[in-house]
Amino acid sequence: MSLRLLAVLPVLAGCLTGNVQRSARVPHPGVPLSSGQPLPTTVELSAGLSNVTDLMAPQVGNASQAVEVPGTEMRDELRIRLGQRGTLNVIYENGFASTSHKPDPTQAPIGSGDVHGYGTSIGYSFPTSTPGLSIGTTVETMVWSLPYVEYQTCTGEGCSGMTTIIAHGRANPMTLGLGISPSYRMGAITVFGGLFGRNHPTAIRKEMGVRFNDEDSVTSGQFNLLFHAGIELELADRLSALILIHQDVIADPLRYGPGIGIALTGCIGK
Repeated sequence: MSLRLLAVLPVLAGCLTGNVQRSARVPHPGVPLSSGQPLPTTVELSAGLSNVTDLMAPQVGNASQAVEVPGTEMRDELRIRLGQRGTLNVIYENGFASTSHKPDPTQAPIGSGDVHGYGTSIGYSFPTSTPGLSIGTTVETMVWSLPYVEYQTCTGEGCSGMTTIIAHGRANPMTLGLGISPSYRMGAITVFGGLFGRNHPTAIRKEMGVRFNDEDSVTSGQFNLLFHAGIELELADRLSALILIHQDVIADPLRYGPGIGIALTGCIGK
């Protein structure tokens, strides 16, 4: 919460309702940077970008929402093998504020602040009757730290001539992700594709006659669905590189063009 807001809290105590205009910086849609094949060793460490850059600038899909997204978002994962074909994954994402797109220039300016995400996922790679062909699945949960801004205009009793105050803060919505990724391994090359759905955090742009309360400034949002396809190449005995292309097919709150993800993966253990 900004110091400016703290300074007027005594005034707000007598003002229960008002008008709010807000905007939030939220994570860019992306997919797990994994082919869906079972882990070859007990531990993997993956470092990459779930979105390198936007080939097309995101556009407003739902005008009632006000969000901006980083064009470049990092995704790192620590993967631990469970049994022969299961995985437990620890995830960190970081969306760089310096690359953010503001789809509507009239949105409230957020200021500085990266997008941070922390989470875990579990996965299982199902074998098939075709050698090298596996069906990877994943269930993911993330908790986010997202910067936002609110312009609050008091309209109730006790305003005392006050006009508009500006409140900056961070919200912590949670998202759920579900994915399926068939993949086919041919020696050092693996080709894969699939679907991944995850909530897209968002913020309602304007509300009239509401209580001043920052608890619901940013919500988890609805599911967005992404199609993706890619290739993974084994560069050395314990090192591989991955590149994929993904496309979000849900235009709410934003409409996206195709995105590119890249990663390097190192294998540890037996």
